[in-house]
Amino acid sequence: MPLSTLILIPLICFIGGFFSTLAGLGGGLFTLASTSLLLPVSVVVPLNGVLILAGQITRVAQFYRHIDWSITVPFIPGSILGAVLGTYIYFAMPETLLAFLLACILLWFCWMPPSDLARRAAARIPQPFFWVGVAHTFLSTVSGAGVLFQSLMVNSKLPKEGIVATIAATLLFMALFKSLGYLAAGFDYWPYLTVIGLSWVMGISGTLLGKLCLDVLPDRYFRLMIRVVITAFALRLFWQVWRNLSGA
Repeated sequence: MPLSTLILIPLICFIGGFFSTLAGLGGGLFTLASTSLLLPVSVVVPLNGVLILAGQITRVAQFYRHIDWSITVPFIPGSILGAVLGTYIYFAMPETLLAFLLACILLWFCWMPPSDLARRAAARIPQPFFWVGVAHTFLSTVSGAGVLFQSLMVNSKLPKEGIVATIAATLLFMALFKSLGYLAAGFDYWPYLTVIGLSWVMGISGTLLGKLCLDVLPDRYFRLMIRVVITAFALRLFWQVWRNLSGA
């Protein structure tokens, strides 16, 4: 691995860890997109979950007492089912249609506050976050990034610390499941141990810095930051749809 890559990837993980803590999301997407410019996609996808793993564990440790386990516990088995479904359906669904639907869903859940009717309907669904886990992981598997769960959390009644903690805990398990799956499928992590170790150190550092900034960030600005990041991701999906349809 070139020295420049060995330096840049840990730096990317530092920035990703910072934004994941400060905004509750975005770090994993940033790391995935940036490392894909330095390494083959066939390496980036299985490596991404391992590179950000230490930062996720650090966030869980930092905000452990703020985790809403009533959300996290049912989400975990749902994410397993979503990963299995996503793997089977990935090759059958047109990418353009999927990107359009995902962008619409993200903007809806991000900017439309839940109505009393929606809350009453959700209350009648047994273990609703199990199904959120299925949907989020399914979308993550077939599109590369879910973000559905974060768009729901921004309108929750949890404080900013609770949002960061619950997102970190649920997505930590997702990263573990995916990484173990790639390992079982035969991906060799051994050649990348050095960059993984450096990325863990920098990811932890970025996470610690992000917490310091989060402590002074007002709650309303925190929620606005999440909405801006999700909206930017949705607009990128609409751009992708337009390029595919126009042949640009």
